[in-house]
Amino acid sequence: MIKGLLIFLVLSSTAMASYDQYKVNNFIDFMHSEHSYSKENLKILFNEIKAEPRIKKYFKKAPERTLTWNGCKAEDKKCTNYKKLFVTKKNIEKGIIFWNKNKNTLLRAEKKFGVPPEIIIAIIGIESKYGLRTGTFKTFDTLASLSLGPNEGRRAKFYKDELINFLLMCRENKLDPRNIKGSYAGALGKPQFISSSYRHYAIDFNGDNVVDLWNSNEDVIGSVANYFKKNGWKNNQLIMSNAIYKNPNIKYVESESKKTYKPKTPYKVFMNNKLYSDEAIDDNTLLSVIGREEQDGKIYSFAHKNFYVITRYNRSRLYALAVYSLSNQIKRYKSELENDNS
Repeated sequence: MIKGLLIFLVLSSTAMASYDQYKVNNFIDFMHSEHSYSKENLKILFNEIKAEPRIKKYFKKAPERTLTWNGCKAEDKKCTNYKKLFVTKKNIEKGIIFWNKNKNTLLRAEKKFGVPPEIIIAIIGIESKYGLRTGTFKTFDTLASLSLGPNEGRRAKFYKDELINFLLMCRENKLDPRNIKGSYAGALGKPQFISSSYRHYAIDFNGDNVVDLWNSNEDVIGSVANYFKKNGWKNNQLIMSNAIYKNPNIKYVESESKKTYKPKTPYKVFMNNKLYSDEAIDDNTLLSVIGREEQDGKIYSFAHKNFYVITRYNRSRLYALAVYSLSNQIKRYKSELENDNS
């Protein structure tokens, strides 16, 4: 009787009217058969879904804009300057505060995973303003809507996989899926891990047998470091280095910068084309070329393996540049403050 009532409630839910009930029932059956997930609990979760009109706004096609690193002109109102979004005085200052408050944990993470504090801090600052913005969307409702509901689109399979991982993540970490909130795309906690990343990379770094990416800075720091380590971060290796060239080679440099940012070309090939790094690099080191607009014009740099690792967190070249630039600024100003106070 109770089971029948739950099914009726699911079918009669106002928000669920826009869902394909056949897909929902198949999903519930799959979770039960493949992961021993309670059908009754899932039906309750689906029944409690509330419509979230904000999702469509975030996913609708954005108006035509120019996205640049730091090359917007004052008169160009349709240009977005990526650098100024993240490499800000406030982000630098709050990054130093975060570093000072979590110094011991950051040192422990660097020792274990080889990832420097400033990189971890920059990620947290860019992703959630050091925890101030972790998201206000109910994650179960969001992922269900994007995979099985009214906001289902071309990435429905991806979001369905994330919905599966979200439910398993909650069970593994004794979290109530009703209470979890994140971004409009399902990213979670201070480091904004998607559910699959939470399951694969998040760790208990404070020894309390709970992985908490909302309230434990220790777990957040350890998890970001673990993510980088598992994606190939190399301790004490370069991220970027300046490219030195002469005007006759500008076409070659520009051509190389339009290729993949995954390092694939040996340094000796660049040297043969009179393109050099300002760092001492082995001839066989694989590199790529990154071009970026600055206020004074276009600048080119070599991207090393660690730059590519940053793009495993977010596949955008501009994102990796923001992490690199913000981390350098945080480290620089922290050092200057310490020198002034010594």
